[in-house]
Amino acid sequence: MTGGNESCTSGPTSMSYLTCLTYILEEWTGVEDIGDYLSYAFYILWVLFPLVVVFVLPGVIVILFYVSILWLHIYKRKNEIKEAYSHDVWIAAREMLATIWDGHGRIWHGYELHGVENIPQGPGLVVFYHGATPVDYIYFTARLHIMKKRRCSVVADHFVFRVPG
Repeated sequence: MTGGNESCTSGPTSMSYLTCLTYILEEWTGVEDIGDYLSYAFYILWVLFPLVVVFVLPGVIVILFYVSILWLHIYKRKNEIKEAYSHDVWIAAREMLATIWDGHGRIWHGYELHGVENIPQGPGLVVFYHGATPVDYIYFTARLHIMKKRRCSVVADHFVFRVPG
């Protein structure tokens, strides 16, 4: 058993840190060949990792939806008095939410927006596809708000308004 002053690298043969860890775990637990059990556990983790990723991404999007809604409710309650005396108190909230959603789109999906210079100064119509969730519209409006400081209204199917929150 290794004492408090002993090290796995001291002595006639030096070990790697992983070998040292398995040696210490074998002595501590009393289980022989714990490395085989650990390698099996890492194999199972490696096999199930894609399944975990499939469930993590939608979970992060749903959590980000509700965090955004909660932030807007708190911001509204905090600025009810200021709203009567200023022009538009929602500018800071829009900026922050646009930055959060733009960062999420860039990190998770590599979202980029090309051709913004082709959108006219006056009214325009942008037609795009959305899949099962309208997250790409949120990424689009966030990026458009950051790049051009313009807001975009949407014409959507009834499904979009049935999403909770």
